[in-house]
Amino acid sequence: MHEIARRIFSPRGRALIFAVVLAAVTIFAYRPAWHGGFLWDDDAYIINNELLTAPHGWQRIWFSLDSPSQYFPLTYSTFRIEHALWGLNTTGYHWVNLLLHVGNALLLWAVLARLGVPGSWLAAAIFALHPVQVESVAWITERKNVLMAFDFLCAGALGESNRLHAPGCIVLDSLVAEKADHDAPSYANCSFCRPRRWNGVSRSLVGTLPPGNEP
Repeated sequence: MHEIARRIFSPRGRALIFAVVLAAVTIFAYRPAWHGGFLWDDDAYIINNELLTAPHGWQRIWFSLDSPSQYFPLTYSTFRIEHALWGLNTTGYHWVNLLLHVGNALLLWAVLARLGVPGSWLAAAIFALHPVQVESVAWITERKNVLMAFDFLCAGALGESNRLHAPGCIVLDSLVAEKADHDAPSYANCSFCRPRRWNGVSRSLVGTLPPGNEP
């Protein structure tokens, strides 16, 4: 029992607990979207999008301009995979958006912690629960936003372990997911220039927990 308690209250254990709390609260907050329907131009992006069902759909997604709006090949690729898995059942699409958003909140916490920002867990919680995020999470077509954010934050989270390759590769990925992500190259450049001064993600995360939760 003492060993279990020691593990729970260790820096890594505390970070895991707060990560689970952040994920659970975010998922519950978006409960109305779990089984939501299609909205606005979801019909053009998913219901009537022949790129998701055509025999040469993959080729057209990546190497043509046949998309319903703009060139978002990574976004359309996720839609094509999901269409093959659950067809037009909206629940699957909504859950993918929601889980990407949860991942974004956790990644933001990790990135802010590595930058030494005080209260980074609280900042990530505000990011996850702020009403401005509802459109990107609950509207299936806005997959490009949560997907871009995921790639963008991965560039920061992985930049510490591979400063020359991971950020650049993931920034290119983010540009393919959402062409409006003009800040990604600058963000990656910051990760190249930052000095190494971290002894592990869990220690950084615990150091930025709300007051009264320090080890």
